[in-house]
Amino acid sequence: MNHPDASLEISLNLPEGWTFDLQLTRGEDQLHGGVAELREGGVLRCRMLLSNLDGDRKAALDRVATRVEFWLAEWQSRDHSGNTGFADL
Repeated sequence: MNHPDASLEISLNLPEGWTFDLQLTRGEDQLHGGVAELREGGVLRCRMLLSNLDGDRKAALDRVATRVEFWLAEWQSRDHSGNTGFADL
């Protein structure tokens, strides 16, 4: 059974101006998967392709929440000045 918008089923503490969208499906193998997107001020910052999350919907949603929270923590810890330190090729 497909649930097109599962983002309302996850309680996330998003930073100000961020939005989260999750399209979750259950495959023939009975495992959940889907696509999660995080946007900052309408700008797509992250698209996660999720597979083999779990057969149990709640467990799958918990895994998505953990992955999203980990990604947000890592994103917020980085410098976003545009100075990557890479040299021009």
